[in-house]
Amino acid sequence: MRPLLLLCLVWPSFLCAQQACSRGACYPPVGDLLIGRTRFLRASSTCGLTKPETYCTQYGEWQMKCCKCDSRLPHSYNSHRVENVVSSSGPMRWWQSQNDVNPVSLQLDLDRRFQLQDILMDFKGPMPAGMLIERSSDFGNTWQVYQYLAADCASAFPRVRQGQPQSWQDVRCQSLPQRPNGRPEGGKVQLHIMDLASGIPATQSQKIRELGEITNLRVNFTRLAPVPQRGYHPPSAYYAVSQLRLQGRCLCHGHADRCAPQPGAPAGPSTTVQVHDVCVCQHNTAGPNCERCAPFYNNQPWRPADDQDPHECQRCDCNGHSETCHFDPAVFAASQGAHGGVCDNCRDHTEGKNCERCQLHYFRNRRPGAPIQETCIPCECDPDGAVPGVPCDPVTGQCVCKEHVQGERCDLCKPGFTGLTYANPQGCHRCDCNILGSRRDLPCDEETGQCLCLPHVVGPKCDQCAPYHWKLASGRGCEPCACDPHNALSPQCNQFTGQCPCREGFGGLTCNAAALRQCPDRTYGDAGSGCRACDCDFRGTEGPGCDKASGRCLCRPGLTGPRCDQCQRGYCDRYPVCVACHPCFQNYDADLRGRALRLSSLRNATASLWPGLGLEDPGLTSRIVDARSKMEQIQAILSSAPATEQELSQVANAIFSIRRTLQGLQPDLPVEEETLSLQGDLKNLDRSFQHLLMTYQSKKEHFERLSGANPSGAFQVLTAAYQRSSRAAQQVSDGSRRLFQLRDSRREAERLEGQLGGGAGVGGPQLVALRLEMASLPDLTPTINKLCGGSRQTACTPGACPGELCPRDNGTACGSHCRGALPRADGAFRMAGQVAEQLQRFNAQLQQTREMIRATEKAALKVQSDAQRLETQVSTSRSQMEEDVRRMRFLIQQVRDFLSDPDTDAATIQEVSEAVLALWLPTDSATVLRKMNEIQAIAARLPNVDLVLSQTKQDVARARSLQAAAEQARSRAHAAEGQVEDVVGNLRQGTVALQEAQDTMQGTSRSLRLIQERVAEGFERMKQKYAELKDQLGRSPMLGDQGSRILSVKTEAEELFGETMEMMDRMKDMESELLRGSQAIQLRSADLTGLEKHVEQIRDYINERVLYYATCK
Repeated sequence: MRPLLLLCLVWPSFLCAQQACSRGACYPPVGDLLIGRTRFLRASSTCGLTKPETYCTQYGEWQMKCCKCDSRLPHSYNSHRVENVVSSSGPMRWWQSQNDVNPVSLQLDLDRRFQLQDILMDFKGPMPAGMLIERSSDFGNTWQVYQYLAADCASAFPRVRQGQPQSWQDVRCQSLPQRPNGRPEGGKVQLHIMDLASGIPATQSQKIRELGEITNLRVNFTRLAPVPQRGYHPPSAYYAVSQLRLQGRCLCHGHADRCAPQPGAPAGPSTTVQVHDVCVCQHNTAGPNCERCAPFYNNQPWRPADDQDPHECQRCDCNGHSETCHFDPAVFAASQGAHGGVCDNCRDHTEGKNCERCQLHYFRNRRPGAPIQETCIPCECDPDGAVPGVPCDPVTGQCVCKEHVQGERCDLCKPGFTGLTYANPQGCHRCDCNILGSRRDLPCDEETGQCLCLPHVVGPKCDQCAPYHWKLASGRGCEPCACDPHNALSPQCNQFTGQCPCREGFGGLTCNAAALRQCPDRTYGDAGSGCRACDCDFRGTEGPGCDKASGRCLCRPGLTGPRCDQCQRGYCDRYPVCVACHPCFQNYDADLRGRALRLSSLRNATASLWPGLGLEDPGLTSRIVDARSKMEQIQAILSSAPATEQELSQVANAIFSIRRTLQGLQPDLPVEEETLSLQGDLKNLDRSFQHLLMTYQSKKEHFERLSGANPSGAFQVLTAAYQRSSRAAQQVSDGSRRLFQLRDSRREAERLEGQLGGGAGVGGPQLVALRLEMASLPDLTPTINKLCGGSRQTACTPGACPGELCPRDNGTACGSHCRGALPRADGAFRMAGQVAEQLQRFNAQLQQTREMIRATEKAALKVQSDAQRLETQVSTSRSQMEEDVRRMRFLIQQVRDFLSDPDTDAATIQEVSEAVLALWLPTDSATVLRKMNEIQAIAARLPNVDLVLSQTKQDVARARSLQAAAEQARSRAHAAEGQVEDVVGNLRQGTVALQEAQDTMQGTSRSLRLIQERVAEGFERMKQKYAELKDQLGRSPMLGDQGSRILSVKTEAEELFGETMEMMDRMKDMESELLRGSQAIQLRSADLTGLEKHVEQIRDYINERVLYYATCK
């Protein structure tokens, strides 16, 4: 019930703090920065450090009181060291400077940055007439003044203005408050840091950033208070501060609402109330002061939190491939403030600012559901077909292929290419197939290089028609000869012309018609009356040479002319070698022919025009007008009433005259459409001329402007023109030189061609002898015998090779006595077929085995995942248990320290109480009154005050010693009471922690039992799968690589089995340890319950003693 109540009280404030931090800047609670840090406080002057000093103060209106300051011992009653200014020292302790020393400073040098909020000083002696407070935020390198304080600012700081500051660098002077009730001693000075910026337009967070950060604080006392003259000895002049409180918090830049002690810092009595050093950062920040972004939260620059904007650090987007990143200002600027995080050490073969792309030679895995570790996979480029050293596309994985290679992996030849090899810089070589006889889309097989022929096309290169077929040049395959079976001598026709060999008296392409007797080839006419020779150049004819009837020469494609001795239009080079011109010739040839036809029609239309006559010739105009008038006259006569004979004769004469006039006109005058087109052509020419004229004018004006305004510009224009002219001249010179070289080469080729074509030159007999020698060598008979395994004796040369090379008898199965390569190849081919069948059967077996292995792997992976999950749960439970044990040990250690500490021990407290009770103090008012009367009588009889003080010195010393002893007993009683309260709180926390530990151990026991049950189930499944796997291994034969893989899986399963057994043993040991720990915790709980009651009794007794001492005056 008690932990639940505590949670109910704490949780709302926690939620409130979280919500406040989520809305904007948040700050930790404020505390006194001096508590626990007095070692960092120092004073420039302290009385009595080296020897006792006497100081006198005004006592009453005309009297003075003198005391001694002895600060050689820190805890003596008259020690006034600087650490006495801490609020926990009590009202009877203060710091005091030496007499008449000015200026004096109090300085606090912190070891880290803090945020200051308020400064409060209580003065024990006279308040100074002038002082200033300054701070440093860089550990004393530079200082800035917070405020000047003086009783009279004009005289103390004449150059400093008064009032509210208007900027961050504006420092003003504030008047010190008047002393209470006009007393010369005492007074308070309070400085609220945020009030200094009340006149500056800024947010709260900006004021804190500009004024709150400190590492050092210094209070400079610059002017002593004026001392009034009393009697013979004036009062002493010094500075004294009874309490200095610096309200502040740890500096977190608005990113934390609480702070924690520094790790490893020793714990002391003031730890619970001390302002801690390290911020518990929020907003994804880190560092002792939340001065940077947390790791992996560097997508935005770190900034302090504002009132309405927390400026949270943003998480980097590394796509799951990195856990660290850094902020790059250049990236942030390039993204226009959108993001600036750059991921570090990208994993899984990724790179980039966000690990968003694959590394070189890796590409994006497009398989759905692929694990993040396989986001980028290696390029799978075929080394034979890919360009060496060039990576694949990082997105698609497409490799950069060689020129004649294709495919995503560059493992396929392009259509028309074969023989993929690494040594070929182009990857594949072109298929050696006839372009007319092979398939257009795939001329050959890309792996074997075998040509793929069109229908009825044969030959290794698809360059021949099949028997009884022709017309290879069609490009669609060969067509049947279709020779007439009765009239043809053979079913085989000419493969180029399709002409069948006809019997006597038959003709036609297929010999299906009776034919007249024809003249032989290269002649024409009637064979009966006599044949005449064709007047043709037979180098340019085809077939019979000329038409059998007319003698017209039959030219080959690309040739023309009456004798077929000219290259046809569209064919270049020189006869008889006529090659088709470039395709661009066809594009321009049609346009040129149309323009030539147009030109010829215009020429015909204007050729017969009379010289000097045109459309504007007056003679032609008059003739046309005369013809028109006569036509109108004829029309009028015909449209009127029936005409007379005279009128008809006039019409006839007019018609005759018009006919003669029309005959005199040119019949080839252009028609109206041609005239209109001519007008359009003239307009186009006029526009072209106008455009050229405008271009000329603009160039001229530009040149004149350059030459007139800037001679250097004209010179640059001339220089550029000269360079262009020089380059053009160089190109013309190079072209001319090449033309001369080509002309010489062509003449040399023509000369050699003439020598070879004549046959009567010097090289003629030599060429004949060389041909004969080449026809007789080499003799291929030994090679044929080795290839076919035969015993051929007849020579086989390129000139003649009679007989069949490899008889069919050698192609049969000949057993082990085969000698030829061809029979052995046939046997190897059959054996390869048998091996292929065996491999197919073995492949089927391997597929079955693979499925079994996959099922086993899945089962093993499931067992492994169950074991890993079990190990995680055990590890978590163990961590929780170790944390609970650690907390319990720490609590026990705290209790032990409390019980063993001599300052808080009950016996020590009792001894102190008895010693205080044993002190003698006056207990009745009559005795005190009698003593006072005696002192007054003595004072009246003794006019010398110093003498009276010297006589009563022992009594005063004894009273002071008694008072100091009482104050020490009282402070120790208060400290003991606070410590007892802490012990009671610790005991209560220990009880709660013990209860939580028992609950955690019970939950851990339940988790262990559940884990054991799951492990047992997984273990049974694993044993069953292991037995199945072992049974399958016993029935399966040798499996090669698959068998090795199965054996490796078996080994892994055995290792997993052993690890599981060890894990179960460890779990049993852990369960026993938990049981022993639970019993020990119960025993400790009982002990702590007894201790709690005992400590409560001690606390009650101490409270009684404290009450007693508080009422003892």
